[in-house]
Amino acid sequence: MGNNNPLVSVIVPNYCHSMYLDERILSILNQTYTNFELIILDDCSPDNGASRSVIEKYRDNSHISQIIFNEKNSGSTFKQWEKGINLAKGEFIWIAESDDCCEPTLLEQLLTPIIGNSNVSISFCRSITFTDETRLGQAGPKKIEAGCINGIKFIHDFMKSGNAIVNASSAIFRKDVYKQINDDYKFYKGAGDRLFWIFLAERGDVYFVEKPLNYFRQHIKNTTKSCNQSGINQIEDKKILDYIYNKGYLTKKEYKKVVREYVKFHIFQMVTDKKLKSKLYKIWHFDLFNQMSLKIESWYGRFNHNSYL
Repeated sequence: MGNNNPLVSVIVPNYCHSMYLDERILSILNQTYTNFELIILDDCSPDNGASRSVIEKYRDNSHISQIIFNEKNSGSTFKQWEKGINLAKGEFIWIAESDDCCEPTLLEQLLTPIIGNSNVSISFCRSITFTDETRLGQAGPKKIEAGCINGIKFIHDFMKSGNAIVNASSAIFRKDVYKQINDDYKFYKGAGDRLFWIFLAERGDVYFVEKPLNYFRQHIKNTTKSCNQSGINQIEDKKILDYIYNKGYLTKKEYKKVVREYVKFHIFQMVTDKKLKSKLYKIWHFDLFNQMSLKIESWYGRFNHNSYL
């Protein structure tokens, strides 16, 4: 029989988010589910001690189990994830990114449906995206029903073209399942989280909570944006798609469809640097014929649109 009050390890990996840390930490400490430990990791933030000053205010809180300030930057947020998970004592892990915040019931609502169900490896909810100035909208998979979904089906339906778990702060996962996966994800710069969730989903079901309980902050220093603009995400996404295909989760026809749609939206439309675009076409094995067909399709779309103006 499962534990009805399992310990949750909450990991806050921080890097230069001193201005958001109070809001982040308080949104954790104010959770309605109270059986959790809080691990705070600072990855050598070069902010003149601003992050340290905020973090130290909470050192004596009873939920704090570890506070670690790196003397040297790890070079990867995913290496910080690994460090925190290895320190964790809980049955479940919540990686609460340092610039996000959440509803007080997030932990309770993610945990309740999966306590005692050892088949579930991940539980996650919708996110509300926002900036410092305004609320932007909801983020998460559009065509998914609340409840439990087979992990392989989840990968096929929601992870082949992108990351359905758009923000780590919106999810909890089982530590014992984490121990079964390899650590390839931590060597990625941008898309490591997507590979991380795929590894976990391969080993269990995924539970989706429809309510938007997580607040996912968007700003100029967002890692995802910089990785998209440099081509890092597009290169890593190809590796992940190939992994999914080679594992047999996609047919060849489905694979080719994903390649074309991905190149259209994430390379043809998004990448402006011609040299980078050419490099990415080669990596995605997108030949000249297909490139020309996208250009014709784009030209035809603009012509069609203008004809109605």
